[in-house]
Amino acid sequence: MNIYDVSAIELEIDRIAEANGGEIPEDKIQELVIAQTQSIMQIEKLCWYIKHLEQFQDMADAEIKRISGLKSQASNRLESIKQYLTPYVLARGKFDSGTFKLSTRKSTRVDVDADFDVDEYMREKITRSPDKEKIKDALTNGKSIPGAHMIYSENLQIK
Repeated sequence: MNIYDVSAIELEIDRIAEANGGEIPEDKIQELVIAQTQSIMQIEKLCWYIKHLEQFQDMADAEIKRISGLKSQASNRLESIKQYLTPYVLARGKFDSGTFKLSTRKSTRVDVDADFDVDEYMREKITRSPDKEKIKDALTNGKSIPGAHMIYSENLQIK
């Protein structure tokens, strides 16, 4: 039995009552009471499961944050250790520990000041995206916008 069976039983009882001058058999009333009770229990279980899933999402978010912090710490330690070893290898040249071989290689990179603004060396990024708040205001005020429409929905709230 699912939560929607109650409606089917109610419709059946209405048909029986119409056909019998308002008389409803006791077994149909019992069936309705049982179905309603089971529906309420099923709804309760589903609400508890929703709360469980919401708590799981919160815990997962916290775990993601914790692991991200650990990753950041590991990255910082890695960089620190490399900076510690680099002068040693630079002073002595290539180094072979038996298990690992350490060496350096030259590389270049460009660093620019925060206020750098030379037109010839600037790349412009232009991104376009719909301003949904502006569109919502326009649609709410009766304006027709091709390709945009309001979607009305009912959102379940569990308190």
